[in-house]
Formats: sequence, structure tokens, C-alpha cells
Amino acid sequence: MKLFNLIWVLALAGAVAACNSGSPITGISPPPLAGSGGNGGGSGGSGGALEGKCTTEENEAVYAELEFTNGKGEMSTGTDASSAIGSECVRGSVSSVPPVGGCGTETFAVIACFPDCPDPVVEALADCVAQCTGDTIEEITGMRLTEDCLECTGATVACGAVFCTSQCVADTTAQGCIDCRCDNNCTPEFVICSGIPSDDC
Repeated sequence: MKLFNLIWVLALAGAVAACNSGSPITGISPPPLAGSGGNGGGSGGSGGALEGKCTTEENEAVYAELEFTNGKGEMSTGTDASSAIGSECVRGSVSSVPPVGGCGTETFAVIACFPDCPDPVVEALADCVAQCTGDTIEEITGMRLTEDCLECTGATVACGAVFCTSQCVADTTAQGCIDCRCDNNCTPEFVICSGIPSDDC
């Protein structure tokens, strides 16, 4: 699912802390691994009850109107378009939708402190990508995703930035990248928070 490509392209800006089994940044509590408890149901086996912050009627109306063409000329809609926008944000290249400029500065700051970024640096990237994604979607549709939904994106960006950079830099669809996001609860955490299913884990 392309939505998860967004979230994990964002990991390119992060730091790897594979030995750290704790939370990637202060205030984020990873859910149990898929299949390790919780309801065990739902797409992707998220291991917990879905919060569904991105599947509210208000957010669904935004996704229904959302179309985006990335810098490569690839057009997407709905949650896939949101994913593509986030990917452009992390690269600092959302020039196709002025005045949003992306998060290149924050991305480079995280890369510069790899692999031991302090929480504020990771949080700055996560906040920027969530804001950039929200602003770009609002510019396109005239509507905005809820802050709760955008916070799910930010939290997942932080998780990916901390744990999966080395596995995801070259190819966010590579099995190693997907496995890292699952093993470190990044994808399950996003599924629980957003309510948007994934078959990755």
C-alpha cells in the first residue's frame, strides 16, 4: 500500500537504534508486535484495537477529494496521494503545490546526527512532515485532515526515523525495510492510530 511508502520514505531522514527496544521518542509507546496479543484481528494484525483517527467521516471526505501528481508525473488519489505527498515533504520537494516547501532542512538535520539523534531533532522532522502533509492536502482540496490523523503520521515518521533508516534508504518497498518497520512496531502503531489497514505485518 502506497500510504506506507510515505511513512517509510520518511525513515530516510532518521537514525537507526536497532538495539533500543524502547520508545523511539519520548511520549510514543509502541504497541505489541503483530500476533502478540490484543485483538489480533483486523488487516495487518495490528495487535490492538484500532483508534481510527484517520478514518473519521471528516478525514474520509478529504481523502475522497485528494488527487496528487508527484515530481515523477505519477498520479495517485486518496490515502495513496497522502502517502505520495508525505514522501515529497520528507525530500523537501513539494514544489508542485506552492507555497509548501517540504522538510529538507529537518531531514538533513536528522541525517547529520545519525545514528544517535536527540528527541527534539527527530520530533522536528516528524512535526514538519505532518504539517507539510496537512498543508499540501489543504492546498489541493480546500479541506484539512484532522490534527489527530496528522499526529499518527508524525508519530510513525519518528518511529521509522529512529529504527529503520539503513533498511529503508535505498528502497522503502524492500522486504528488509518492511520487516524493520514491522519488527519495531512502526507499521502496527500507525495502523492502530490511523485505522488505515496494511498487509505488511
